[in-house]
Formats: sequence, structure tokens, C-alpha cells
Amino acid sequence: MRVRASTVDGIFYPADREGLAQRVQGLLAGGGPAGTAGCLISPHAAYEYSGGPAAAAFQAAAAVPVQRVLLLGPVHREASDRLLLPESETYQTPLGATAVDQETVRRLAARDPCFALDDIPHLEEHCLEVQLPFLQTLFPQARLVPLLMGRTTARLVDALAAAIREEPALASEHTLIVVSANLTGYRPREEAQREAQALLAMIQAGDWRGILAGTEAKTLSSCGAGCIAAILAVEQGLGSPARILKLGSSLEVSDDERRVVHYGAIAFPKNKPWSNS
Repeated sequence: MRVRASTVDGIFYPADREGLAQRVQGLLAGGGPAGTAGCLISPHAAYEYSGGPAAAAFQAAAAVPVQRVLLLGPVHREASDRLLLPESETYQTPLGATAVDQETVRRLAARDPCFALDDIPHLEEHCLEVQLPFLQTLFPQARLVPLLMGRTTARLVDALAAAIREEPALASEHTLIVVSANLTGYRPREEAQREAQALLAMIQAGDWRGILAGTEAKTLSSCGAGCIAAILAVEQGLGSPARILKLGSSLEVSDDERRVVHYGAIAFPKNKPWSNS
């Protein structure tokens, strides 16, 4: 059995099972009431930086009987013109193993040349891994569909949006969609603030084309912008019922005003307009 072992335990979150369980449960306890969101945007950084917003995002879906999680995120290392699916059969953290929904992964890999099976980017990438302890705590029986967007392009955004609309497993009301994304990359303080505000406005307006344009023009630096654009594109720009739950930045932990990252917890309702259930 192929296992995607944890790689940032002891760096981004505690490496021991008990310590990690306590940390996640403590964060969730402060994350707000359990809700019924169907899609989340959650940040990816060390838990001392982004754990609060991440917990708020996951609590927004904690009351949903989740059977499957479509976990989306960017590639931080070598870019690719593909939507990258894992060959691994399980994802491991100190809390245990989460099974990959291999049937759905195979269907995605076969539906469009944009999708490709490739374990290497998944083995190198941290953005999905840091979400897993929250998923394992709240939805221990849920199966995982991990997907990395190789770069932010209209072609990949269109392909991913089409899959979310058309694949029954992904459109199901029992599937939770989680986008792992920070609102900005490292930016000087004022620039980071402007970028975060601009991206949040686009998310609330459902302006996925604006997100693509801003990424191409380098006026947006969000790692995860393409995945955010894809979930908004599913609605074809008709307006997004996004709820901004919690915001934060690296300045809450670090005093480095030259390299600021903004984080956000954002939730979309369970009754997704593309749901077939």
C-alpha cells in the first residue's frame, strides 16, 4: 500500500499524537459554533500562525455528515500544467491514516488530459497536509480526494470547475470541499493588506475572472488563488454567498513587517448550487 507519510509534523504542528490531538481540539474549541458549510477556504501555515483561522473554517462544517473531502491546494515548488492527483492510497499524520477515495481519483484522472496521477508533488507539498489533522478530528471516517493545481491558469480552473459540477461524487452534499489557500504571499505590510482586501472583495463578489487576472498581473499573490477561482467559477460568476469567519496575519506572531502573510477562514453554504443531492 502506498502511503503519503507526514512531512511537516514537528515543524508546522506537533509531531506526537497526544500533543497534536490536544492542539487541534483546543483550536477547534475556540473556532466558533458547529455549522453546515459545504465548502471552506482554510489557510496553510504553522499552527501558531494560521491555526485560529483554520479552526474557524473547519468548525463552520463540523455539523455536516461528511463522507468525502475534496482537498484542493496549490503547488509551492515545481509548477505544472496539470491538476495533480495522488497515487498514494492513504495520507498519514500522527493522528492516523485517512484513506484516499481511489474510485473518484481514477474517474478524475480519466476525464480530462488536465488531470494527472503523480505522487511526487504530493510528497513535496505541505498545504494539504496541514489541513488533515482538522479533518481527521472532525470527520474521522471521511475519504479523501487530494488535488494540487500545478499553476493558476484559466484552462486548469475551467477543468476543475467542470469536474466539481459534473462528477456525482464531488457534487454530492456529503462531499466537503476544502481549499487550502493563504490570502497573500510574503509582502510588505501595506501591500499585503491591500492585496488581502482586494482578494476578499473578489471572493465575496464571486469574481473568479478577476482573481485570474490579478494573479496573472501579479497584483494578487495568494497561494491557492487558482483553486479559489475554480470554486467560484462553478457558479459562473453569479455571485458567491461567502461568509468571512476569521482573519489574521503573520504580524500576530512575527514583527517582520517586510514579509507579511494574511490568512482567512471563509465558508460557503451546504446547499451548493451545483449539488445533485
